[in-house]
Amino acid sequence: SVSSFVRKTTEKIGTLHISPESRGKHEAKDDEQLPELTLNPVASSQEEKESEPQNCQLPEEDRLRDLKAATAETIAKLQDPLVLLEPQCMRRVLQEWLEHSALSVKKSKTVCAEEQRAVLEKNLQVAPADRDPVDKEQSGILEDCIEKENTDETCASKSTCENGTDVTGPLGCVFQVSPPCVIEPDVLKDLVELTTLCFELRVFSCGSGEAEESSEGSLPSAASGTLACRFLRSYFFLLDLKRVKQCIITTCATCPNVWETYIAGLKELTCHSPVVLAMQSEDMLKILKLLHDLGPWDDSPLLLAHAQRLYEKFGETALRPLIKFHPSILPSDIKQLCRNDPAHFLAYLDSLVKSKPEDKRPFLLRSLLQPESVRLDWLCLAVSHDAPQRANTVDEEGNPRPRSHLFTWGYSQLILLLIKLPADFVMKEKMADICKSHGFWPGYLFLCLELDRRIEAFTNIVHLDDLTLLNGEDGSIPETIEEWKFVLHLAQNHSTAFHHHSPQNGNAVSNGGPSCPDCITVENVALLLAKAIGPNRALPLLQECGLTLELSERFTGVCEILRIAEKRQRALIQSMLERCDRFLWSQQA
Repeated sequence: SVSSFVRKTTEKIGTLHISPESRGKHEAKDDEQLPELTLNPVASSQEEKESEPQNCQLPEEDRLRDLKAATAETIAKLQDPLVLLEPQCMRRVLQEWLEHSALSVKKSKTVCAEEQRAVLEKNLQVAPADRDPVDKEQSGILEDCIEKENTDETCASKSTCENGTDVTGPLGCVFQVSPPCVIEPDVLKDLVELTTLCFELRVFSCGSGEAEESSEGSLPSAASGTLACRFLRSYFFLLDLKRVKQCIITTCATCPNVWETYIAGLKELTCHSPVVLAMQSEDMLKILKLLHDLGPWDDSPLLLAHAQRLYEKFGETALRPLIKFHPSILPSDIKQLCRNDPAHFLAYLDSLVKSKPEDKRPFLLRSLLQPESVRLDWLCLAVSHDAPQRANTVDEEGNPRPRSHLFTWGYSQLILLLIKLPADFVMKEKMADICKSHGFWPGYLFLCLELDRRIEAFTNIVHLDDLTLLNGEDGSIPETIEEWKFVLHLAQNHSTAFHHHSPQNGNAVSNGGPSCPDCITVENVALLLAKAIGPNRALPLLQECGLTLELSERFTGVCEILRIAEKRQRALIQSMLERCDRFLWSQQA
């Protein structure tokens, strides 16, 4: 109409005659609205990125339904006594489950990665030329994801587990230290139990979805160790780390790379710990204090990662303070950490034992001997480190050198504690052989008496040429007439020239002839016999052995003194008995 035409014309004329000030304000107002328009794509992109994990997690229950069913079925099978009591049946059941779980986890990871990739690609398609730093960062993440996926597939394709010919394995692959998707706690608990059982029974996955069993020696040791390392990297987030540690210590001693892989996984789990930052300093005391403040550690294997870092940085010096973290860190753990230098382990073990009062040390050491077989390993280490040369303790015929039991042994207290702990007959025999082969004669004599090898003990005592070993404190004094005759015969064969030419060992006095008060001679043994059974009984025995001609006037004088002392002792005893008798009669009256 005419009115509307007039109104529009008036508005048009008004816009043509607008003032410069109003025009500037209008342009500024338009500029304020522009960022709002340009920020909208970024905001929507951020919203999509925030919702991305949720989109990845939404269908996870559907994807893992088969894995849950297979896990429940496997647990039910393992509860069957016919399967539970037959290791081969258990391995077959675990093989089937492991193949299924490997495929399910890989599928879950692939689907989740594909969803992430789709979202990222969608975001990157918007204005590729004007991409902001956030978009560039997301592009880098996408490329890293693609590269990592290709690397994992390459690692899996390199595996040739059928014949065990590939023993190198993907040693450079990263660890899977967290679940690829959200798993319910109950399901995760069952998965951890089955995966740990697979490792303990050596049922490993080759990386291509197929399981391989290496428990019967079908694979070389190196190949088995490689499979174990690959298994650790792939399923580290599903393993009971405490049980796995114990399994590695007891069954993978010949494959040190398995332990190294385990420690590398623990380091990966603790890479963001404040202890890692503190390691950059040179103050070990501050690091130890920080470890203590982060406790209590209880029996967490994560403490091993920090102990390994300390040992790598400070060496043996870092081991002794670690006794404060016992029993969170056990000697078996330290032995693995410094397996390339056993002397460091001995220093730690000796410090740990000495940190307790003397009456508590046997109980502590007993608790550490798990399993019992480690006692022999520790004993071999103790007698072979900081010890005298074998040529100085054992002669060419394998007999003890004179006074060689007086040499100083760096770990003598630890050795004696190990051999004096309760043990069965076989264990004592093995420890006796170890002590004899290394020339640790105090321990060998103790074990000979424990094993009722008294004749062997007396023979070695005569070779050691120390009369103080024939005393009653440790039960080494002869108990029967036959044993006395045997020792006298050994002393008679002990030539005088042997005393004159034998070297001086330890803090022993110079070996001499029959006048030496603590040497093994016929006269000294005869005096010991007279003190033990009395001079009146000793003389007939010496005459029977034909040894009276080898006795000096000193022996006769000592025997007279012994007779006088015996008479006085009898008189004193008689007097005391009479007094007791009179006292008793007075009480009755």
